[in-house]
Amino acid sequence: MQVTNISVKPIDGGERLKGYATIILDHQLAINNIKIIQARKSMCIDFPRDKDMEKLKLEFIAPLNHEIRNHIQSLILKSYRTGVDYFLINKPRRIYRLASTNHMLPSRKR
Repeated sequence: MQVTNISVKPIDGGERLKGYATIILDHQLAINNIKIIQARKSMCIDFPRDKDMEKLKLEFIAPLNHEIRNHIQSLILKSYRTGVDYFLINKPRRIYRLASTNHMLPSRKR
């Protein structure tokens, strides 16, 4: 699985929360609302959580190993620090649009 797009939205005035990121994997799967956080020693990311899961300290989306977490974190933080969003040059084979029912549908050819 490859990160094909990263979009970062910095937040001004946040003490610990510095921004939000969205990543797209293989031009097909989007993970929204990844928090960019200033920790004690360095910056890190926090994947989205459900409010009920927050009580248990569980993430909605969780990388299954440290290597992939570190890879995604380094790409997001690089994009945050440089202020440049990341786009993979390869074009997706199929483009999707978000329907009003929150289901992904193939876009129509015009």
